[in-house]
Amino acid sequence: MTFEAAARLDPDDAPGELDAGRWVPVTKNTWRHGEVAGNVYLLLRLYARQHPGWSVAVGDPGTKLGHDPDVLRGPDVAMIRADRRPQGRGADGWLEGAPDVAVEIAGDSQSASELAKKALEYLAAGARLVWVLDPEPGRLMIFTPPNQIRVLGRGDALDGGDVLPGFSCRVDDLFE
Repeated sequence: MTFEAAARLDPDDAPGELDAGRWVPVTKNTWRHGEVAGNVYLLLRLYARQHPGWSVAVGDPGTKLGHDPDVLRGPDVAMIRADRRPQGRGADGWLEGAPDVAVEIAGDSQSASELAKKALEYLAAGARLVWVLDPEPGRLMIFTPPNQIRVLGRGDALDGGDVLPGFSCRVDDLFE
């Protein structure tokens, strides 16, 4: 399947992602998943308001990670430099390449280990920072290039490193 064919699908009837040209259905998430995504979005959006030049999206924004075969992912939350904001509809409205910051949240349909594989895909496509959150234990895995992984838990402090200078919160804030 190509980006253009995927763009013709109704996201309400056939939610999913392209994995090396193959459509992979993705089920609706739980309420808890939505709460955590909302928390992350809020914290990143507040950062973006204080540091102009950023755009933050939530709700599986399409990101084209690869071509021939096409790879389309939809991170739970994504952040890019505003000058990269895609314009248009369908495949033209999807981001070319990885977000600067991609956030994935483990849920009923995807385990933290499956999301770690996606995190490495984001890094390979140019992401500068990937967070994988696992709400049940309250754990956050931080992926940075080339393939560095750091794990934080409840009670730990999170900062934005070189990608989001000045960003900080408690890991607990992500899971409230």
